[in-house]
Amino acid sequence: MTNERHPRVASPPAKPLLIWDGECDFCRLWIEHWRVITAGYVDYATYQEVDHFPEISRDDFKQAMRFIEPDGEVFSAAEAVYRSLRYGSSKKWLAWSYDHVAGFAAVSELAYKLVARHRKSASAVTRVLWGNDVRPPTYFWARRWFLRAVGLIYLIAFVSLWVQVDGLVGSDGVSPINQFLPAVYERFGARAYSLLPTLCWFNSSNGFLHFLCGGGVVLSLLLISGIAPAVSLTALFAFYLSLTIAGQTFLSFQWDILLLETGFLSIFFAPWRLLPRELMWWPGASGFAKAAADEPSSVTMSRPALFLLKFLLFKLMLMSGVVKLTSGDDCWWNLTALDYHYWSQPLPTVFGWWADKSPEWFKHFSVAFCLVVEISFRFSFGHRAGHGSLPLD
Repeated sequence: MTNERHPRVASPPAKPLLIWDGECDFCRLWIEHWRVITAGYVDYATYQEVDHFPEISRDDFKQAMRFIEPDGEVFSAAEAVYRSLRYGSSKKWLAWSYDHVAGFAAVSELAYKLVARHRKSASAVTRVLWGNDVRPPTYFWARRWFLRAVGLIYLIAFVSLWVQVDGLVGSDGVSPINQFLPAVYERFGARAYSLLPTLCWFNSSNGFLHFLCGGGVVLSLLLISGIAPAVSLTALFAFYLSLTIAGQTFLSFQWDILLLETGFLSIFFAPWRLLPRELMWWPGASGFAKAAADEPSSVTMSRPALFLLKFLLFKLMLMSGVVKLTSGDDCWWNLTALDYHYWSQPLPTVFGWWADKSPEWFKHFSVAFCLVVEISFRFSFGHRAGHGSLPLD
């Protein structure tokens, strides 16, 4: 890299600056995308509003983007884009490849020139493939309401168990936990602690069971309020896992396991902060808290955790269909399951009677439709789940 290729300006900006053509619709679309990626570490300006870099002519600005580092070094065209994206953690490989991979720079500059000469066509293609907004999704609002919904479900689960826990696993209950755990320890020894991970090993009294339920209620309310979400979720998982183990057969249903799985993955999806963003700007908040409130949610959100939550949904729906066909019950294969499901389901409702009176062909169609949605559609949903999402921040 020679100084001829990378000239310098006498008055460099305080922050890295990418200068682009404000009349280019294609540029405008992708600049918004790059703003999210660089998360405030790079400033953006059009050459029409910049007039303090006499070393770069307006014709040069018209021909290609310019990226100016705080040390005054200037990069142009594809290299300017890659250098600016280097400030985003997910795109550092582009600048590295430009410098170290043979042919990468030449191909990149050729592609840049091709797009620059056909901006209108490139803009039209972009809108067809990505829509009018190409910013990467941040899932800020989706994450906020998802975590509050998890907190609400936890709250319902803890309250529901709290009013039953004495009769189920209390000292005078159907299956007392203070008798169950000693029996397991006698059988398995120290292995019992890892086989049945529960806080009830420390204390299995009725009072401690109530403490776990009451603590779960308080933690659920904190999560719903957005206070210390990651810490609240960690404690909620530990409390509910303890109660699930203590509940034995009473808490061995699919929804209990699903809540534990969802709650565990949500720990890594939740932001690690004490107060919700809307409370960080209260008059007495510290400078650190206000800085955290300004922090882009796309920086703090875990993409692997988002993927695992999507995969959990995929697995739930897919296995709900597969388990029907592998159950050994012919009613799923011959599509007759709904001939008796409406009046034999757990806790049947008054609507079940009316549904049972529907035509036979409609019942068979409903079973087939259910299986197709649960099995076949899962793959198309899983493939498209990461694309086409709108930015929510």
